Amino acid sequence: MNLTDITKTEVFADWLSVTCSPESSFMGSVQYALDSMGGAIISIDKAHTYSLGNGTVRLQRTPHFHSISISGGSLSRIRELRKLEYLLSCISEVPHSITRLDVAIDTAQDGADVVDYYHKRFSKSSRYPKLSRKTVEPSYMLNRRASDDRMTGTVYIGHTRGTKVSARIYDKQAELLQKTGAQVPPTTRYELTVRKDMQPSLRDVFQPSAIFWHYMGKTLIKAPDDVPTWEHGWGGSWNMQVEKPLVYQVLKSKIQDNPELQRIFELADSMSPDGRDIALNMIRRSHLEGGVSLGEVSN
Repeated sequence: MNLTDITKTEVFADWLSVTCSPESSFMGSVQYALDSMGGAIISIDKAHTYSLGNGTVRLQRTPHFHSISISGGSLSRIRELRKLEYLLSCISEVPHSITRLDVAIDTAQDGADVVDYYHKRFSKSSRYPKLSRKTVEPSYMLNRRASDDRMTGTVYIGHTRGTKVSARIYDKQAELLQKTGAQVPPTTRYELTVRKDMQPSLRDVFQPSAIFWHYMGKTLIKAPDDVPTWEHGWGGSWNMQVEKPLVYQVLKSKIQDNPELQRIFELADSMSPDGRDIALNMIRRSHLEGGVSLGEVSN
């Protein structure tokens, strides 16, 4: 099987979890950043969960730590908005620790072919792959693909409790079809997960190629020749100074992308020609004067 084209594919961050101390927290800056990107709060149960792009951002406060977890869909949207540097700069303002970082590549390969290739390649212990110093016996989750009844699925390397570095290779096309019904061309995802003990840094989020190929390039995929060398904590205290959005930009984004506010105005419009003006008057009086009565609305 030809794997040479893999090295031409861009590496991207697909999950990020970071913690900090409540005494020195990035929460205020991060919330401001999410607001400027049009993030909408969809849950405030045990944590504040924002909807952003096709994913979520979860902010949690406890007496012992504050944390942020960003899914792949939200990271993709943040990159589209060219706001990744800004968000990372907000996190870098205080001492922090990355507890989980996923980095990945997507290739134009049929996942069934790729899974079959690795299943045969690692059929003997003498061929087991390694992500660090020790070889690891892979595990598999296989099923029949709905589109053509071929066996496909996921190859897991190092996915055991307490593992510091792990990887999985899977049929992304089949996964998307099963989860969302979306039909995409043949796609295989190669994904690396690095935990806190391996000291990933914010630089690895912004420039993920080095850490991806450092581990995946050992025995799984041939690394490109021009990949920079990666070392534990190589990002150090890396940070970026990025100009923050103006208050006007933040508020404009929140108002334009707020579905609940849009529903209020649609309801008001349907009830009266002056409905929208009445709704705006109620909102203004409610927030500026501490409440409003129905008798005051038309005044």
